[in-house]
Amino acid sequence: MPDIRETKLPGVGVEYDFTTRSGDHIGVIARYSGRKEVVLYDHDDPDSVKSEFELDAGECASLAELLGGSRITATLEALTVDIEGLVIDWIPLPPGFEPITIAETEMRTRTGCSVIAIMRDGVAIPAPGPENDLLAGDTAVIVGTKDGIAAATSVIGG
Repeated sequence: MPDIRETKLPGVGVEYDFTTRSGDHIGVIARYSGRKEVVLYDHDDPDSVKSEFELDAGECASLAELLGGSRITATLEALTVDIEGLVIDWIPLPPGFEPITIAETEMRTRTGCSVIAIMRDGVAIPAPGPENDLLAGDTAVIVGTKDGIAAATSVIGG
């Protein structure tokens, strides 16, 4: 896996970039405003952008999913292998999902599982409290046993 370089861009944000096995230089500019630009640098002039496109938070999340998730996801998946019986799953909430707080789901009591994060519009809400809402389009990150995760999926209709 190539190393990712991080460069602070004063007044703009941060650029993350790497060089592919074939020599392409690819970067992602994360602007302070939340916008992200994906850039492909010119082979002949490494300071010149050959091609670029902009993504909003939802599009970034979709692209990351298509590409197989992030290093954080891979790390969490590796963690579940190391702790026998522990499962972490990401449960997408369907478009018609009626908003409900975590407390109202009675998730822990009914399934033995806990909501450890909510992904909303490409942003993580870590360690949500019982008062946090689950909304249509969210992805609930759940931890528990394999059977508990199956039950949790039924509880929230994922």
